[in-house]
Amino acid sequence: MATKVHKLLSHGEKVRLRRLVEDVERETGAEVATLLVPHVDDVEAFATAYFNHLGIGKRERHSGVLILVVVDRRRVRIEVGRGLEPVVTQEAAQRIIHEVMAPAFRSGRYGEGVIRGVEAVGALIRAAEARAGRA
Repeated sequence: MATKVHKLLSHGEKVRLRRLVEDVERETGAEVATLLVPHVDDVEAFATAYFNHLGIGKRERHSGVLILVVVDRRRVRIEVGRGLEPVVTQEAAQRIIHEVMAPAFRSGRYGEGVIRGVEAVGALIRAAEARAGRA
């Protein structure tokens, strides 16, 4: 049975998510995108191709993040632009996926999980920006 991905997030969750990514970009210049898809065979290759195709992040800063959720495979990938790799490390991304997003997903609350993931990524970027401002 095909998953109805567009129904996994409520209208309110979509509005909140849009505001969150806009706030992160306005405050830090980093672009965060989210994508929920029903099925992808090669999650990593798809995330990289999608990230590059859209050109997520400012070209001169490589400051983009893609949070990809593959619903039927129960996989999440956080793809990070080169400019943010020191900030959103692989370890931090895995921690966000497992400790912040996955608990909500296990209960079928995809909107909440994605929102919490964006909040966590945004917090890392804001903290790095604050440290850079003080340096």
